[in-house]
Amino acid sequence: MKNLFYLLIFIFSINVFSQDSLKLTKISSINKISEFDIKITDNAFCEYPDICQDEANNFWITYTELTKEGEVIILVQLKDTSIIRTYQISKSCGFEFRPRLYCDKGNKIWIVWAAKRNNNWDIYSRYLSNGKLSAEFRITQNTSVDINPVITGDGNENIFIAWETNRSGNFDIYFTKISDDKIYDEFAITTSDDMELRPSIICNESEIYVSWDKQHLSSYQIMLRIFNGNIWESEKYISSDIGFNMSSSLALNNKNELYISYHSNLQPDKHIGLTPWVYLVKYADEDIVENHVLAESGDWIKNGEEQGFEFPTILFDSDNILWLFGRPSQGFYAQLFSDNKKSEIFKFDVPGWGGRGLYVCPLLGNDGIIYAVRRDINRIYLSKLDIKNYHLDWKQTERLVFDKDIYEEFTYDRPIIDSPTYKMKEDYKVFFGDIHQHSAISDGMGTIDQCYTRSKYVFGYDFASLTDHEWFVGNLIIPSEWEWIKIIGQEFNQDGEFVVIPAFEWTTGRLPKGFGHKNVYFDNWNMPIFSMKIDAKNTKILFDSLRQYDGIAIPHHIGWTGTDWENHDSRIQPIIEIVSAHGAFEYLGNEPITHRGGILGNFIQDGLTKGLHFGFTGSSDGHGLRWHHGICRKENEWTTGLTGLISDELSLSKIYEALKNRQVYATSGTPIIIKFSINNYQMGEEISTNDKPEIRIDVIGTNRIKYVTLIRDNEEILFLGKDRLEGYQVTATFIDELIKPGTHYYYCRVIQEDGEMAWSSPIWIDYRK
Repeated sequence: MKNLFYLLIFIFSINVFSQDSLKLTKISSINKISEFDIKITDNAFCEYPDICQDEANNFWITYTELTKEGEVIILVQLKDTSIIRTYQISKSCGFEFRPRLYCDKGNKIWIVWAAKRNNNWDIYSRYLSNGKLSAEFRITQNTSVDINPVITGDGNENIFIAWETNRSGNFDIYFTKISDDKIYDEFAITTSDDMELRPSIICNESEIYVSWDKQHLSSYQIMLRIFNGNIWESEKYISSDIGFNMSSSLALNNKNELYISYHSNLQPDKHIGLTPWVYLVKYADEDIVENHVLAESGDWIKNGEEQGFEFPTILFDSDNILWLFGRPSQGFYAQLFSDNKKSEIFKFDVPGWGGRGLYVCPLLGNDGIIYAVRRDINRIYLSKLDIKNYHLDWKQTERLVFDKDIYEEFTYDRPIIDSPTYKMKEDYKVFFGDIHQHSAISDGMGTIDQCYTRSKYVFGYDFASLTDHEWFVGNLIIPSEWEWIKIIGQEFNQDGEFVVIPAFEWTTGRLPKGFGHKNVYFDNWNMPIFSMKIDAKNTKILFDSLRQYDGIAIPHHIGWTGTDWENHDSRIQPIIEIVSAHGAFEYLGNEPITHRGGILGNFIQDGLTKGLHFGFTGSSDGHGLRWHHGICRKENEWTTGLTGLISDELSLSKIYEALKNRQVYATSGTPIIIKFSINNYQMGEEISTNDKPEIRIDVIGTNRIKYVTLIRDNEEILFLGKDRLEGYQVTATFIDELIKPGTHYYYCRVIQEDGEMAWSSPIWIDYRK
C-alpha cells in the first residue's frame, strides 16, 4: 500500500463549519420558469443529446440510439414542438457514440461523433444542407483511439473540432479545422505525459478557446489554450492543482469576455470534500480576473439522495445573464449568474433515482429564450425556459483566489503494517483493492477515470473495478459506453503497478421479483456486456453466457436485495460480497457493523448452511455520496469495503485467478492482513483429511484488535484478542479436538477496537476419522 500525497482528498470533516452558520442554496421547481418540457423520444435506449437551431427557426436534436442492428446517430428536425422529420446520420450500425451539433452561418447542420469501425475508433462528421446529407467525413486517419469530439465554428463558415486521442500511450487533446469540405492537418493541443480528457471548445471571429481536464497523479486541473488568430498560445492554468477540478464548459458574453465553469471538490475553507460543486471563472488579459464559487457553506455537506453539482454547461442569454446547467447526484439543475450574483437553483422535475445522462445541452434560441435538451429518466426531453415573468432571488457569490501554498498537505494516518513489529514470519503477499464502484454512467457521481484515479493515486490500492449498472431505473449501458469504460480501464491497467478488472453490475429486482444484484468480472478486455434488459433476463441465462467467456459473478448486499441461492454455481459464483457501504451481511443482526434490510435466509451464514461454497470479498459499492444518502455507517462511503487478495504477482491474470480460487478475504475498508490456514491449506480451499484440523490464524490490524473469532459451521468455537492484550497482532495455532466426522467449514472474523472488521474466506474440510 502506498503512502501518497493528498491522500485525504476524499476525507472531509463536518466540524470545519459552525452548525449555526450553515447555509443552503434555495432550490425551486423549474416549472416556475419552464414553458414546456416535452419528450423527444419514446425509446429509453437513447443517449447524449445535443441541440442547435437554424435561421428558419427549426430546432435540430441529435443523439445516439440503440437499435436491434446496433447504435446509430439520429438527427431530428422540430418546428415549434413537433418532430417533422428524422434522419439517420451514421452510415454504419455498430458503435456510434456521442454526437455533437453546430449550425453554421450558411445554415448547414454539422454533426460530429466517434465511431468504432473495423475495430478502430475514429472521429466522423457530416452535414445537412437544404434537406440533403453530405458524405461522411472521416476526420481521423490513424490506429489510435479517437473519441469524445466537440464542435464549434466562426462567422466565416469555418468548423473547428477538438477531441480526445491516444497516440502515444496516454490521452491528449487534438484539434482540426474543416473549411470548404477540406479537412486541415491535425494539431496537438496537448502533448504531456498526463491524461488529458473532456475538451470544451468555443470561438468568436478572431479567437478559438479550448479547455480540458489534466489528470496528474491524485489531482485534476482545468487547462485552457487560446488561438489568437496567428498562433496557439501556451497553456493556461485555470483551477487549483489540488483536488478533482473537472469537466469545464466555456461561454462568451456580449462583450466577448470568456467565462469557464467546472466542478470541483475543493472547498473555499481549504478542505477537500466528498461531493463537488460548480466554480465559475472569468478570464481576460491572459489572467483570471474573477473566480466565483456558487455553493453555500451547507451545500458541500448535504445529506440525502440529492448531493453535489457536477458536469456544468454554460451560456449567456440575450440580456447577458449566464445560465448554468448541471446535475446533482440524482437530477438536473439550472442556475443563473449576473453581476457577481447567483440565483436560486431550479430543479428539473422528473423524480426518481438514477437513470439520467451526464449533461444538459443549452441553446440560446433565435427568440432570445433559453432551450435545453437532456437525457433524463427513460427519455430525452426538450425544455423552454423563460425568466421574464419571474422575480429571481439573487445572492452575492463568494469570490476566491486560489493559492496552492495555503492548502494543507495531507498524509494518511495508517499503521505501518510492514514494520518488523507487524510482519508475517513467512513470505505472504496481500494486495488490496475496491472492486465495486459506480460513476455517473449509471447512478453514481463522477467520471470513469475518476474511479481509477481515486483508487490508484488517492487510496493507493493495488487493483480496482468500476461496476456500473448495465441496466437500472431506465438507463442502459449502451455498447459504445461499455467500449468507453473498457478504453479508460485499459488506460489505467498496468501489470505490476495497478490492475483494473473489467466489470459491470447485472441488476435485477429484489427477491422474490428478481434475482438480486450481481457484479460480473472478466480476465480480459475483449468481452461483451450482458444485460438483464436485453439478453440475460435471469441468472441461468447470465451464468450460461459467463461460462462461454470464463466470467464470474459476485452477489452483494444480499440481505437487502436478496440472492437466488438455488442457482448458485461455485465455478461461476465463487465469491459473495460480505461488506460494503450497505453494511455487513454475515448474519441477520450483524454487529458491530449493522446492515441494510433484513431478508430472512439471505445472509452469508444462510448460504453456507445450505452447503454452498463461496469466498468473501469487501468493497465500497460507492456512488459518490456522503453517508450514502443516510444509510452508510461512514461519511466517506469509499472507505467501507476492501478486498484482500493473496497472490504472488500483481497482474490481471493472477488477480482474476485468485478471485476464481477464493484466495481472497474481506475487510470493512482498512488494510487488515489475515493469514488463515488449516493443515497448511489456504483460505478458499477444500480438503479431505483423517487428521484433526490444525488451524493457524495470523492477523495484523490497523488498530488494536478487540477479538478474532474462529467459526466452525456458523458456531463460534475460539476467541482471541482483547482478553490476552495482543494489541495490533494476533497469532495462534489451534487444533479442533471436538470436530466430528463429516464436511465442515471454518472461517475467522476480526473486530478491531475502532469498529473495523475483516473476514477470512472459509476453508472446507471433509473429515474422516
